[in-house]
Amino acid sequence: MTGEEPAPAQPPPEFNPLRFPPCACPHHATGPGPGPEPDEADGEDDSVLLRALRARMNEENRLRRWARGQS
Repeated sequence: MTGEEPAPAQPPPEFNPLRFPPCACPHHATGPGPGPEPDEADGEDDSVLLRALRARMNEENRLRRWARGQS
């Protein structure tokens, strides 16, 4: 309306790996070999809080299945 043309569309910014560092989890960590699969983890290094959280989640899921009639 003012006689000005709209600004041209800008291309997306170039990917910068420094802004997105690699994941530090055992599955993605670089090392002599691939990390253990989640199903193969022995669980010995789990903290007490993590084990308690898993137990609580399992109990809640069991109660949800029971409430839906899927026991």
